[in-house]
Amino acid sequence: MVLDFIENQFQFAEMNIRYTGSMDKLMTLLRRAVRMGYDSIVINTDIGDPDKDVDEILNPDSEPPRKKKKGRYVNREDAIPDPVQVDKSALDVAVLENNGKKLRLFSRLTVVVTDTTAIHMLMHHPQVRKYDLLAVRVSEEQTLQTLSRKGDFVDIITFDQESSSIPWLFKSKIINSCISAGISFEVSYADALKDASRRRQILTNARQLMIATRGGRGVVLDSGAEEMIDLRAPFDAINIAVLFGVRHEDSRKLIAGNAKAALRRAESRRTLKGAVHVSSLDQVPSRSLDRKSALQRLMSVPEFKAQVELLDNEENGTKN
Repeated sequence: MVLDFIENQFQFAEMNIRYTGSMDKLMTLLRRAVRMGYDSIVINTDIGDPDKDVDEILNPDSEPPRKKKKGRYVNREDAIPDPVQVDKSALDVAVLENNGKKLRLFSRLTVVVTDTTAIHMLMHHPQVRKYDLLAVRVSEEQTLQTLSRKGDFVDIITFDQESSSIPWLFKSKIINSCISAGISFEVSYADALKDASRRRQILTNARQLMIATRGGRGVVLDSGAEEMIDLRAPFDAINIAVLFGVRHEDSRKLIAGNAKAALRRAESRRTLKGAVHVSSLDQVPSRSLDRKSALQRLMSVPEFKAQVELLDNEENGTKN
């Protein structure tokens, strides 16, 4: 799935349709999301703790073996599957197209991060780069602090919505530091709709996050849907955001503006290109040179000169 973000056609995003190993169930959820009016849909492969076995994660209802087979449990480096491939032609997008919108599907990987080793692995893992978005589930404050400094490869920070022990939810400074770095935070509502016993803690955590982010700045709201009953239409989701403590006039941004920002960040990271020119040390301008002389020497580098000319042309085109 390639990010093909189109500014003037974006309206609502569902940032978390969970893939649990059944393609039929996934396609049913996608068709329902399209009928509800979501034009950007993120398919989430949640592998949890990468130390676990992939088959166990994607097929949690399967009966575990009586004996652990040799090699059954894989290393972290081998625990990340390929993104799910979906045939968009199997989805009826007429409703969206009639409203001038285009369906865009994105792939997302969600991983539990508990230590710096996992962070380092995700930063350099080739499988991670196959996904459009990367989300990390964090429980420890120290991990969040690390991501606030080195999290440019992460798009979304999420957490166990039902947990009563997420200490960093009360650390607004660290949370807003991550948001300032471009990372979004996630709240999912599906579990709050299923079970009254879970609902209270989920609401408590969500409201605390909204307080810490000053009304939901940098927060995306999604379903985390695994079943049809878990998914709600965009305006129902907006009303749920109000229950989570967001002002009604600000609630739309959690499935629109904030979601759009997260998708744009992912797109910019995947499409950003640069050029590196390697020179010997004696060709590097000395500090003793004045700015004009140093610039003249840099302009002798073809790559640098081409980049300057490109920027000049873009600037002139903007003025015209």
